[in-house]
Amino acid sequence: MRLSIIIVLFTIIAVTATGCISSDQPPADLLEPRENSDAGITITATYLPDITDATAFEIKVTAHKDYNDAFGNISYLRDSGGKTYKPVSYEGGGGHHASGVLRFPKIDGKRFELVIQDVAGVKERVFKW
Repeated sequence: MRLSIIIVLFTIIAVTATGCISSDQPPADLLEPRENSDAGITITATYLPDITDATAFEIKVTAHKDYNDAFGNISYLRDSGGKTYKPVSYEGGGGHHASGVLRFPKIDGKRFELVIQDVAGVKERVFKW
């Protein structure tokens, strides 16, 4: 009986200690790509936490025809307080599988939304982190 109690106590201590140790890695949820497939065009947005001078996202588009859009003109970032930010740049190319990197000013905070507007008749595509 005592051995069982000791094992349980050590387990609780180990789990608690693990939660208290900080990591430079963002939570796994932040690293998961977000996807929207409305109106026959799939847009996948992946947060890029390793870019230290900006809040940045890799954008990938899959379409049945060549696609080229200026994501720097049709996107914005919204923080958890509702403040919006315009992109500082979009570097990418078009085609059936268009892709690029969309950069915003660096923001602090764990929760934010990337909003891409007016793609293939879809007013807003909202990607939440």
